[in-house]
Amino acid sequence: MIAPGEVERLLVCVLARELRDTDIVAFGLHAELLLAAALVAQRLHAPNLVIRHGLREERGAEIAPAAWTDNPRSRTHELIEYLEAHDVILDVASASPMRFCDVFLVGGLQIDREGSVNLIGIRGKDGRTAVRGPGSIGTTSIATLARRPILFSPEHTPRRFVETVDHVSVPGWKRRAAAGIDGGPILCVTPLAVMDFADGAMRLRSVHGHASLDEVRRRTGFRLSPDGPVPVTPPPSKAESDALEIVDPFGKLAGLGFRADGGAL
Repeated sequence: MIAPGEVERLLVCVLARELRDTDIVAFGLHAELLLAAALVAQRLHAPNLVIRHGLREERGAEIAPAAWTDNPRSRTHELIEYLEAHDVILDVASASPMRFCDVFLVGGLQIDREGSVNLIGIRGKDGRTAVRGPGSIGTTSIATLARRPILFSPEHTPRRFVETVDHVSVPGWKRRAAAGIDGGPILCVTPLAVMDFADGAMRLRSVHGHASLDEVRRRTGFRLSPDGPVPVTPPPSKAESDALEIVDPFGKLAGLGFRADGGAL
């Protein structure tokens, strides 16, 4: 039996471990996960990590799926750049787009083997769009220009993880290379597993302790290497758990309700 919030807290720790002291982190879909991860990383190993927050400083940095509120109890004193502050707007506007952020978390209706993401829609058997998504909005530019984008999906099923996406909102490794853009997504994180990339293709890095290797393979719509055993994702350490208690004192992460079996929410 998985306790409420256990999956979410594990995912925050997985993300926090990837963040560096020199990183600039910005938020898109599932902002609460990367915000929590950035705050944990600041406390444990990346004190100079910069968080680019989309709202006013007065709102603080409350972790909640509906963005941030005016709750005074959630005020933090972390290193955060509030984009509504005049000087920060000027700084971002005058900087190269490549410097807007190093790490950006992005998900979509579909994610494929090379790490391309589809936010536009899914085609039916007749070739027409059967399911419409939110569209690419600003995600395409930010995630494509980020130095180290991270992919995330709260659902780990064959309909989400496909051989080739129906539409490309954010390009993966091969498409980026074809367009002359260096790099590509460094991780793909789900409630079942952590994947990384080798030679432009997704592979398994670790499987979470509440899941199984067979389950992950069955729920992925393409072959994942390696064929042999895969390590278990390390659970939150004592230091990480203590940091999470500070970062999320009201248990907002548990309210995200990610399913431990990787099913649709």
